[in-house]
Amino acid sequence: MKGNRPRTPDDSERKAGAGARSKRPGLLAAVLNGSFLTREQVLGNMPFLLFIAGLMLVYIGYGYWTERTVRDLHRTDADLKELRSEYITVRSHLDRTEQQSQVAEDISGLGLRESRVPPRKITVEPELAEAVR
Repeated sequence: MKGNRPRTPDDSERKAGAGARSKRPGLLAAVLNGSFLTREQVLGNMPFLLFIAGLMLVYIGYGYWTERTVRDLHRTDADLKELRSEYITVRSHLDRTEQQSQVAEDISGLGLRESRVPPRKITVEPELAEAVR
């Protein structure tokens, strides 16, 4: 029946567990109040820590720059799509208004009509042209 009995920690386990628990609040307190920065190990590695902090700042700045660039690309892409659709609309309107039947319809309101007789070339001899002047 020894296996059914609840296990109790012996003295060595209690001391190890208590030691680990007691170090955590001390370490947390040292970080919160800043006293861990005065240790020799930290002071010796201060240039490296400053380098890492600088890299972190550069990484954050690069993230913001990338995000802004992506937003600009999306905005430019939307503008391009809008301008392309406007171009297609204007071009189709121009193609429709340039058709001969549309031009004839538009000038009929002015009292003009489309000529059905093809144009002829008129030639004037140079001597007659001089005489008229």
